[in-house]
Amino acid sequence: MSAAPNKPPAQSTSPSKPPAKRRSIGCNLWLFILAMLALSLLGLSFLQPTKLTVVQEFIIGIPRGGIRETIETTSVDSCIRVAGSNELLSVTRTRRVTTYNNGSVLELIFSDPPLPAQCN
Repeated sequence: MSAAPNKPPAQSTSPSKPPAKRRSIGCNLWLFILAMLALSLLGLSFLQPTKLTVVQEFIIGIPRGGIRETIETTSVDSCIRVAGSNELLSVTRTRRVTTYNNGSVLELIFSDPPLPAQCN
């Protein structure tokens, strides 16, 4: 009996196509949620910057061991006389000092637009 030589398996001549990639809906949903969150924070920063600082202070505090203390003081910084009238406008300033557990301090100062007031 003669043994038949081993032949390699036959290969097809048509190029093989890679499997089709499926994009998951979950990935697109997360990207949409993150984009909406970023836009809402951006809008919030224009409307009320002090509200945005609370989120930023928390995020900054994560690697610093958390927030130990937050002190917020609001005071009248100056009074401005409007040109051509006797009306006075006051400029209030909010100072927010946050101390973290590792000893670092973050100080933010916000100035409000001038408001009519009685400055004496």
